[in-house]
Amino acid sequence: MRFFDTNVLVYAQDDSDPRKRAIAIDLITHALEVNHDGVISTQVLQEFCNTMYKKTKRTKREIDAMLDGFVELLAIDVTIDLVRRAMYVKEEYGIQFYDALIVATADKLGCTEIISEDLNDEQVYCGMAVVNPFKKR
Repeated sequence: MRFFDTNVLVYAQDDSDPRKRAIAIDLITHALEVNHDGVISTQVLQEFCNTMYKKTKRTKREIDAMLDGFVELLAIDVTIDLVRRAMYVKEEYGIQFYDALIVATADKLGCTEIISEDLNDEQVYCGMAVVNPFKKR
């Protein structure tokens, strides 16, 4: 399983960087149609909506339509147990709380990778590797 961080969903819908948009669309499409291994959380959906409102000034109707593209990604609700686990992850790795919540959620889902631009590329958290597909190599 591969956990998609918010930035992957945002880039898939944002026209400002065509290279990143193409990468994000390819990742999501591949996860949905080929591997069936893409997962997100309600936290990611909340952050996505907030970012789209702020960064792109999209309307509620436009953002609502964008959410349809993510319906088939397995989404897990953030629970009090995940919040508690995130506090442990934050202390263990010295990362920001909301990043720790991403890690805790991905760990609970049994993911092997976290696809993110925000976490350190190639860093391993709870046995999961972070992959930054947007990094120019």
